[in-house]
Amino acid sequence: MKVITTIHPLSPFLADVIAHPVISGVRINTVMPMRRPLEDGLAKIKKVAGAKDVWIDLKCRQIRTSHGFFFEAPEHPRKIVVGDTTCMLDCSNPRAHGVVRTPPWAELIITHKIKVDLSKGPVRCYLQDGYDSALIADIIDGNRLLMLDGPKRVVGGGESINILDPSLEIEGYLTETDNEFVTAAKKVGIHTYMLSYVEQDEDIAALLALDPDARILAKIESQKGIIWTKESFPKKYATHPNVSLMAARGDLYVEVGIERPDLIIGALKRIIKYDSRAVMASRILTSLRQGPRPTCSDITDIECMRLMGYKTFMVGDDICFDKGPLMLALDILRAIS
Repeated sequence: MKVITTIHPLSPFLADVIAHPVISGVRINTVMPMRRPLEDGLAKIKKVAGAKDVWIDLKCRQIRTSHGFFFEAPEHPRKIVVGDTTCMLDCSNPRAHGVVRTPPWAELIITHKIKVDLSKGPVRCYLQDGYDSALIADIIDGNRLLMLDGPKRVVGGGESINILDPSLEIEGYLTETDNEFVTAAKKVGIHTYMLSYVEQDEDIAALLALDPDARILAKIESQKGIIWTKESFPKKYATHPNVSLMAARGDLYVEVGIERPDLIIGALKRIIKYDSRAVMASRILTSLRQGPRPTCSDITDIECMRLMGYKTFMVGDDICFDKGPLMLALDILRAIS
């Protein structure tokens, strides 16, 4: 078994993680804050990593909150008509978040400009790994979402939002930050990237145009990505030495299994079927957040994924910030292997 782990760019225990015998590389989540210029920080990480890989996780078309806030309460209730649905914005019945009281609607600014067909009424979206949701009642300037019926908490910046409606259109692919990281990575000799939400051949081509020497882990995180895995990957990339797949279970579980959670099993089987080198990522040993004894389901999950054919695992953001749980996770993965 090989293991890639997420690590904070400023982690004080990076060297200890790199030295672990099960580690083949580390992942830098580009959502995490990093000092500028980027090439200085990447060069330091590359030096510590030595012969092991430093993977730059590019966010691409993954929709995230860039800022969240709540409307100033109007003096009188406000009516919004979306299609055949009339929504009343009435601040007289606030929601409670501890001592914080907010109106029963919110506005979130997201990282991408999008289009969603709201002609038939509000469209539901999902947050917090699918455990929270809200209705998109209006989209302002492409990247401001007027939210009703949730979220059930104050949402911070950088959180992923899943919009499953088939009418969703996302403007562009690689973001400005993605381009900055690719430029910096090339300067220090890093050519290993994870591409989020790969759904078409053009996504791979977009990165190769910036870095022809790129080694790519194409993150499969949506139903469109699963279709691409079956219809295009075997023909164009199955024998490509620098392009492989990643079963990115964080968003994939929400995208394909929000109504039928069991569908995640077929999606994971399909990914490893079409790429025997595929990486199994995220939702791994998350119970270590609660204590040093992992749940039975966490342990058996790893073995089930091994039996399915996965040989490389990636530990996600869940437990990467604390040295104790992360090192314990690496020890457990080594023991199971």
